[in-house]
Amino acid sequence: MILRSQTTTAHAEPARADAAELAGYYGPDSVTWRVGSEAALMIGGARAILMQLAHPLVAAGVGRHSSYGSDPWGRMYRTLDLGRRMTFGTRGEARAAARTINRLHTHVTGELDAAAGSLPGGTPYHAREPELLLWVFATLVDTALSLYPLLVGPLSADEQERYYREGVEGMRLLGMAVEAAPPTVTAFKGYMRDMLAGDVLALTPPAADVARTILNMPAPLALRPLRPLLRPALFVNERLTIGLLPPALRDLYGFRWSDGQQALFDLWAASMRLMVPRLPALVRQPPWARAAWRRVRRGY
Repeated sequence: MILRSQTTTAHAEPARADAAELAGYYGPDSVTWRVGSEAALMIGGARAILMQLAHPLVAAGVGRHSSYGSDPWGRMYRTLDLGRRMTFGTRGEARAAARTINRLHTHVTGELDAAAGSLPGGTPYHAREPELLLWVFATLVDTALSLYPLLVGPLSADEQERYYREGVEGMRLLGMAVEAAPPTVTAFKGYMRDMLAGDVLALTPPAADVARTILNMPAPLALRPLRPLLRPALFVNERLTIGLLPPALRDLYGFRWSDGQQALFDLWAASMRLMVPRLPALVRQPPWARAAWRRVRRGY
């Protein structure tokens, strides 16, 4: 006779883990997961990078301490991986990703080679300075809040506020104090307007160099033989990235943008708003987002 307690557990479900740990620092009820679950927004990655590089101190740090020049695909993959773990990982995974970022940023220090914008030559920088953390964070929030309505659908004022406040709280892991950020999404939008219209942002040689790499990415080694076939896609990506930039930064980088190009861009965006909401989750959501939703549903 075999008692129920003696039966094999080989096919039993894994023990359910702590719900808060599984949900990470955002979770299924957050606007962050809703917005981050749209794969279409990944096209804004280059936009955010070009915006970040418009700050001379960020550009100096990236130009001197990153591998965009020697290994652009590897650098982009590592950035994406750390970002998706902080957003969609468990709390343990998010903390580990934050520790990696903080460790890498510890050594990103130096001085501005020459005057740029309102900053004199010799201005020191450190990647963990509140001002620079805020600007990098701001470019990511601005990109998400711009692209979601453009490519997916509207976000209410309350949803925008929640998305912004969730992001500010998440930045604690990277050492940005809550009080260092504008208190509301309305104040944040004012900060962005002031930055784009002010005299801090400027095109520097490191920014121009990395921008050229980002907009003209070499084909990955395994795909080099197919580069001629990839050229149309790379060209379209370049045009879309330029179209997504705020006009002030488009002008700063010296990108040409005609009325005809804007009309084509608007047509593309309208078609995306029609198509994206109708796509199946398998296509619409990146795999790490789907995995996070499954993890929370299953409890392990």
